[in-house]
Order: sequence, then C-alpha cells, then structure tokens
Amino acid sequence: MFKLSRFSCLPALLVAAGLSLSGPAAAQAVSSSEPSICVFDYLGSKGPIANLATEYALEGRKNGYAFKPVIYTNESVATKDFETGQCDGLVATGIRTRRFNSFTGSLDAIGGLPDYRAVLTALKTMGSDQLQSVMVQGDYEVGGVLPFGAAYIFVNDRDINTLGKAAGKKVAALAHDESQIKLIEAVGAQPVAADVSNYGSLFNNGAVDIIVAPSIAYQPLELYRGLKKRGAVVQMPVAMVTYQIIMRKSKFAPGSGLKLRKYVASEMPKALEAVKKVDRQIPSKLFMPLSAADKADYAFKMREARVALSKEGIYDGCSLRLMKKVRCNVDPSGGDCRLPEEYKVAPTCPIK
Repeated sequence: MFKLSRFSCLPALLVAAGLSLSGPAAAQAVSSSEPSICVFDYLGSKGPIANLATEYALEGRKNGYAFKPVIYTNESVATKDFETGQCDGLVATGIRTRRFNSFTGSLDAIGGLPDYRAVLTALKTMGSDQLQSVMVQGDYEVGGVLPFGAAYIFVNDRDINTLGKAAGKKVAALAHDESQIKLIEAVGAQPVAADVSNYGSLFNNGAVDIIVAPSIAYQPLELYRGLKKRGAVVQMPVAMVTYQIIMRKSKFAPGSGLKLRKYVASEMPKALEAVKKVDRQIPSKLFMPLSAADKADYAFKMREARVALSKEGIYDGCSLRLMKKVRCNVDPSGGDCRLPEEYKVAPTCPIK
C-alpha cells in the first residue's frame, strides 16, 4: 500500500458529474457579499467546468464557504482578472495556475503521472490535512484539483513515430508554459507559440505538424481534421491535465480552502470514470502503439525534462517526489524507481 509520511487515511477525490457536456445547474440567488471565482471553460456556461463550479458553489453555501462563479471562455482574461482583483478565485488549467501554487501546478509535469491509476492515487492526497502547508503559498490557497484527462501527442503523419523523427517538425506550444517549449526544443523540434484559442486550428490547418492535447479536446476542437488520413495519436499519455481551484485566502472565511478541497476530493473515482469515457471518443484505429524500446525512450526523455525543469524552478521538487512515489507504487518496475532523487526538495516538504 502506498503511504506518505504520517498519512494514514486519505480521502477519495473529485466530482465528475459535470464532465459531461451538459449545461450547468440552474442559477441560484447569491449574496453580493460572496467572493467571486473566475471560471475558465472553453465551452462557456454550458461547459463541464462551469457546471462543476456551479455545483461547488451550491455546496459551499451549505457549508460555510460560499462563492459566486463567473464564467469566462478566455483563460488568459480570466487569469488576468483574478490577478488584478476583479475575482477572488480562479478555476483554470494547472499550467496557468502554477504561478499561484507550484506544488499542485507541477502535477501536470511531463510524464509525472503516467496513467489513471497514478492520477487516482496522487489526487486522493489533495484533500489531506497533512498537505495544508503546501496548499497555501502567500495569499493563495488551493481549493481543489480536478482531473481533466490524458494529454496525447497528435501527429499529422504516422511516420513521426519516434522522438527522433520529431526533429525539425513544427509543434504547437502554449506560450505561457515554459516546460512545453523547453521539451520541444530538447528533441530538436520547432515550437510555434499558441494558446488555447488557436492551437487546435494551427494543427487542423497544417500550420504545425504536431500538437499535444487532452483527449477531451478531440471533438470540440475537431482535431480529426488535422489528423486527416495519415495522422495518428501516439498511444502513450505524456501528461495528465488538471483543472485547479485557486482562492485568494484573505477573501474567504478561515478554513474554506480545506473544506472545498475535501469536498472536491470526495468523489474522485466518479470523476475518473467520466474522463475515461471522454478518452473513448477518440476512435481506437487512430491510436499508434509504441514499441517497448520507444516507450522506454519517451520515459527517459520525460524524466530528463522533469529533472532539468525542477532545477530551473519551473517544477516543484516536493510535487515531483509525490509523483515518483505514486509511479513506483503503481509500477515498481518503472524506469526511474531505482534511480536517486535528482531534484531539489525543500526540507519542509511533508512527503518523506
């Protein structure tokens, strides 16, 4: 049984009901004194994250951490409004929220969580009292971490079936994520700056050869247009995408962050089942399997990237320690399980 230092009983994780593409729950009357949370959902008020935020707000009003969700379809604008104080909280992808909490913001690290068993084990810990010290950084507190599915490599030509063959190819990279850009450059490919509003169209229009995207993006962004007849999806997740709730601690009643984290953590198995259903929307014939040697090469390169990015301060060493423990619990034969810890971990890290 996987254990963390002094962690005894770890709650389950995350609500999944809103991961269907249904509309949000009926709007409720809210007090003008309630804190507001900027919520990014690409699909707007009818999207899955907007639906979840509405559910969480209803639960919060029953349990002493009320808030009002404000829905955005532009993640950059939502983040800016949070930073400038127009909202008291933010719900956005882990890549965006890393600047507010490096620990949870590193859960999306390249190759950090290789499969959904690892996601379940890792995200169960997010509602634990023992992680309170890493859930608060300055005036920012994590209110929960939601799984959003596996990120896969989409290629417009099946001949790009190894990392070596990616050299010289154009790859869409989120401009606000240094880790993507550095990894792309490390394999000799050419990063093309993008954001969530255009990275799908860059691939579909042939402006880039490769894109890394979560499975949930396949249908809404019509990525099958970029795959055409020659394309494929590499059958090995390179990251697990998360959505994260960040609260400005001073704007909420004491204890609100932990209460919300525990609630978000309470239904994790249902959340993952919903995510797995989304994965199945990608036709199996589009997946391109990798040989054992190629999988090992991917795993080695991703580990190198994690170590390098942690030394640069982009990834949090304590979070990487958690994920390594999880990986080696799920698969003790994993390539890095017998290797020493090479990233810098603060002595205050609660994971030993």
